Amino acid sequence: MGEKEVNRAFIGDAEDDVFLSNSIFGERYCTELREIDKHEIIVKICDILGSNPSNLHLAEDVFEKLKFEIARYIIHHEYCRCNSIRSQLLLWLDSRINPDNAVKLSNFMKKYLK
Repeated sequence: MGEKEVNRAFIGDAEDDVFLSNSIFGERYCTELREIDKHEIIVKICDILGSNPSNLHLAEDVFEKLKFEIARYIIHHEYCRCNSIRSQLLLWLDSRINPDNAVKLSNFMKKYLK
């Protein structure tokens, strides 16, 4: 049997880092794009929860509480299986998920790894 075929978009080998903060678009554009994307996700969560108007607020809470955990899951278990990622991203996500642990790690590194 041959290898299992994976359907995914081509990702080049070049190390082209993209930063929205350095893009040709201004900060207002980036903020608006972020809010549009966030709203679309919240609407999808609300669709799952049901048509009750109070579910919109609940969907927003679900999004805010789970966004970093979901991002970490996708990066670790779906993206990372076929691609490499920077450890800086994983550390950042962990710090967003467990801020107390990030402070402890930072203090440890400052104390013992000078």
